[in-house]
Amino acid sequence: MDKIRSRYSHPEMQLARFRLGDTDFGIALGNVKEIIRYRAPEASNDVPSFMAGFLRLREMLVPVIDLRKRFAVDTLVTELTRIIITVVDEHIVGLVVDEVNDIAALGREVRLMSYNGSEAPWARCIEAVVETGSRSVMVMDADLILGQDEKRFLDAPLNSAQGPHGS
Repeated sequence: MDKIRSRYSHPEMQLARFRLGDTDFGIALGNVKEIIRYRAPEASNDVPSFMAGFLRLREMLVPVIDLRKRFAVDTLVTELTRIIITVVDEHIVGLVVDEVNDIAALGREVRLMSYNGSEAPWARCIEAVVETGSRSVMVMDADLILGQDEKRFLDAPLNSAQGPHGS
């Protein structure tokens, strides 16, 4: 891992830190709209296996990506399971994670490293690794979670009569 400069070099950058299995990740807090308790999304037959379906959130039908399925991590739902409502390529999307640890300001003691784990299933969406004391957090770029061809599924609720409970 090499030292890098990125937007995470700013001492006031904040991350929502979350866990998938035994691995710690973070996503820029500026991309996070809200964090909610897990509730089962409405299933749909027209989406790939890593998508859990769609969630009704106020007046929106939000596509939900189960990051645990996406990255081949056990998908046990517990009391700590959360859905991070974020932006993926200009779409509001829910990301299912095992647990949200905290909201962390990086501070000046942070060391940024490039990510060399090309064999990991999440490798293509890791922008940097942040080392804060004893912990390493892989910073995820939400826009890179899905490939270009997969992003078409984010429009599915608009194209399929608003899901099973139509409006």
